[in-house]
Order: sequence, then C-alpha cells, then structure tokens
Amino acid sequence: MGKWAKYSKRYKKAWENEADLKEWIVAVEGDNSKAACKFCHNKLRAHHSDLVSHATTVKHKRNAGQGTVVKREAGKAKKGSRGPAKEEAVTVTTLLDAKERIDSSLFQAKICPDEVVNPASLGFIGSGNIAQALLSTFLKEGLVDPHLIIASAPSDNNLAKLRTLGVRTTHDNNEVVRSSDLVFVCVKPDLLGEMLADLLPLEDEHSPLFVSVVGGVPLATLEEMLSSVVENPRVVRSMPNTPSAVGQGCCLFTRGTHTSPSDAEVMRSMLGSMGTCDEIPEHHMDAACGVACSGPAFMYIAIEALADGGVKMGLPRQLAQTLAAQMVKGAATMVLETGKHTGQLKDEVCSSSTPTIAALHTLERHAFRNALISAVEVSTTKGTELGKNV
Repeated sequence: MGKWAKYSKRYKKAWENEADLKEWIVAVEGDNSKAACKFCHNKLRAHHSDLVSHATTVKHKRNAGQGTVVKREAGKAKKGSRGPAKEEAVTVTTLLDAKERIDSSLFQAKICPDEVVNPASLGFIGSGNIAQALLSTFLKEGLVDPHLIIASAPSDNNLAKLRTLGVRTTHDNNEVVRSSDLVFVCVKPDLLGEMLADLLPLEDEHSPLFVSVVGGVPLATLEEMLSSVVENPRVVRSMPNTPSAVGQGCCLFTRGTHTSPSDAEVMRSMLGSMGTCDEIPEHHMDAACGVACSGPAFMYIAIEALADGGVKMGLPRQLAQTLAAQMVKGAATMVLETGKHTGQLKDEVCSSSTPTIAALHTLERHAFRNALISAVEVSTTKGTELGKNV
C-alpha cells in the first residue's frame, strides 16, 4: 500500500483563510488527504507543517513571485519523456487575472491529477559523486529547498561541500531515515549490508521511499534487508549516470513489490530533472547500466583518443578536444532527434572513396565494435556479481 493511501490527515477549509496559505492552496477534488498549489501544480500531504514548508521553497517563491499560473504545455513532451506530444495550447494567466478568472474546479479536475506529489523532505545516506550530482540538480531545479535535505557520511570530506549549499549533515544514518520522506541510499556495495543492519526500526507509521543507487543489488535483497526497519518497505532500485550532473543523464529505475504508481511518478519527476528517465524491468537493469552507466567512461576514452589523433596531425590540444567532444554530442543528437538508424547515419558520412570509409576500415581491422560490445558485456556481468556478494 502506498504512503498516501494510509495517511490520516485531512484537508481543512480553514487553511484557505490563513495568511501564508490562502493565496495558493486548493483542495484536491475526491481526495481530502492532499492539498494542491495553484502556482507550482504540486500535490502535497494535507499536513499543516508540510504546507507551510512548501510556501518557503525556492520553486514556490519563484512561481508565485512571477505572478503567473501556468498550465502544462501539452504541445511539448515532458523533459526526459518519450513519445509524441499532444497538440494543445499553453495557457498563461496573470496573477491579477487568476484571482478573478481561475476556476478552482477546473484546476482540481484537469491539472491536479496530472501532477506529482514530490516528497517534502529528502535524505541521502552516502555523499559521494552520485549523491552530489543528484542533490545539486534537485536544488538547481527548485524541487526541494536545502533546509529540507539531510545527508550523512562517515567523515566530513564530502559533507563539508554539502553544507556550503545549505544542506543539513550528520554522521547518523538513522537521523536521515527518521526525518526524510525519500531516502537515497548511495553507498558502495561492500558497505551496504553493514549500513542497513545498523538502521533502527521506524515508529509512528513513518514509511519513507528508499531509492538505492547501489550497483547490482537486486530489489529482493534490498527489501529483505529493510524489512527490519519498516514493514513492507517501499524500495526503488535506480542508477543515474555521471552526465546527470549536467542535466544530460540517463536515469533508470525499477520498483519493488510494495511501491505504488505514485512512487513511480515521484521518481520520474525527480530523476527526469537530470535528463531522460525510464522505468524498466529489473532483469534489464544490469545490462542497461552496462550501457548507460559505464558507457560515459568509454566515450571519454574515445574523445581523448580522437583528440590525441588531432594533436598527432597538428591540431592544438584544446581545439582537438573541443572538436572531438562536440562531434560526439552532435552525433548523439542526430541519433536521438532524426530517428534514423545508426547504420544509415554512418552511410551518410561515408561517401564512396572518401577518407571516412577508409578510416572505418581501420576501425574494423582493430575490432572497434567488438571492443565496445565486450566492454558492455563485462560491465554487466561484473555488476551482477557485485549484487550477489552483498
């Protein structure tokens, strides 16, 4: 059962007259366990402290301060989504007009059901590169305020960096779990078992969504380990890649047995801010990570080698590297945006008797394709082995 299904608080009509809430709060038709923000189009728990916290977030202040109520532009696909977009005009209503013309029932019926209940507070157990990439993007996108985030680590090496962002830090993993609606588990596989064994059982029906970014560890193992912390733990297994730090990531996730569709929407909302985001079956996760998560390292070597080739042939180092990196970015964009098969795109570059087809012959002679296929295979196998050793 999902978190919201067993939440007991209820929407209060009196909140619509409170100074901090009345300008934006809207009831959600058919569900009095939630409230909605007409500026941000978020649904929130019908809990007074959550609503007051929402009013202090950067995203809310920005949306309310701009004086606009913006309905989703259906003419564009959501960031990270796939498939054709529906044709529908975007509607922008000024705040002044909104007070006079906005129809609350229209807001409730047509906007709220499509929006996502983002967590009120986030926790990170582990504060390494992936945790920092996730956290910095969430802050940049205004998905949560820094004072609503808490992170833990054994030492201050990484925590000191996070404190400069306004994030609360601790060395106590239990404090993270107790105070967070969503907990990212960002530790190395060999440390996972000991870390989870030290977590204490939760009280007061607190049931955070646990999101593991620990490579190779299956959902069944994670659920078994967390069952001593909370009954029927809600677990998601995910693996963003490092380009997520610059909004160009491939974020994959798969859900456990006790999660709900609303948990999947939360993941799409959060991880979609970092690039593409897809829910996939768990049996595809290790192979997908072999391509998407190890793949950036393969491409960095390719870019470095291409730049080395340019330098060998007389180009300045910086120019050669810029050309190589932009070329890879441009080629990737051609694949994603044209919809053409990679073989067709390759043939469009390789005219008869050109230098490119001669160079491709050299790559084939040195087993370029085989090297990449083998690299994905080894990465996938190694990831699966890591999960078995937890």
